[in-house]
Amino acid sequence: MNQPASVTPITAGKQTPRRLRRASEILAAAREVFLDKGFERSSVAEIAARVGVVEGLVYTYFPTKRELLNEVLRGMYVPLIHDIETGFSRIHGLRSRLRFLIWRHLRVYVEEPGLSRIVLHEVRTGPEYFKSVLHDLHVQYTAFLMRTVREAERDGELAPGTDAEMVRSMVYGGIEHRMWATLFGRGAVDVEALADSYTELVLRGIQPASSGEALERRIARLEAMAAAPAPKKAPAKTARRKKP
Repeated sequence: MNQPASVTPITAGKQTPRRLRRASEILAAAREVFLDKGFERSSVAEIAARVGVVEGLVYTYFPTKRELLNEVLRGMYVPLIHDIETGFSRIHGLRSRLRFLIWRHLRVYVEEPGLSRIVLHEVRTGPEYFKSVLHDLHVQYTAFLMRTVREAERDGELAPGTDAEMVRSMVYGGIEHRMWATLFGRGAVDVEALADSYTELVLRGIQPASSGEALERRIARLEAMAAAPAPKKAPAKTARRKKP
């Protein structure tokens, strides 16, 4: 799968059309190699061989293998962030926004399992992650959830002082844990159903039920009890009259 056309590669040296085309070829090859072997077991020499150039040429575009990986992942994140931004702008309300963000994040694991494995297993575990372009992109990516929480506070859907950082950890950390087995081929998921159930689970944890909602639940429970058929009574025994 080639680098998305909407993302212009960032390379060392002058950004001429010819260099950008070559950079896209290198990134496409790097993506294939990283997906095949993972980051640690990949080599720049193999990436160069797939493009049909010498290894030294690759370094004139991307000085390190890590920068190659960062650029490959940027090619995934930038269109993803744009896609979320487009959908998010049309959605309002805590429940709808939360469900959209959960649903979209689940799709990343389903649609990009190879790169997701690399991000979780080989990128975010290193100390250099927090100074990397990937960390900055991840902050942009999760900013939509932070905004959702803050605007829900403003609109009275969440209690003032709700810990947005904690909510972010609940959502993305929980999904990461839930999808870990799926990333390694241990069972598929129904994205739509999981998005629904996980949204409800998160909401129950962060959004206290209003008195009106609690009243509605009590009324529904009473109505169900009233509609249930009454238990059958055992027939009464007829007392025998004693003979005189």
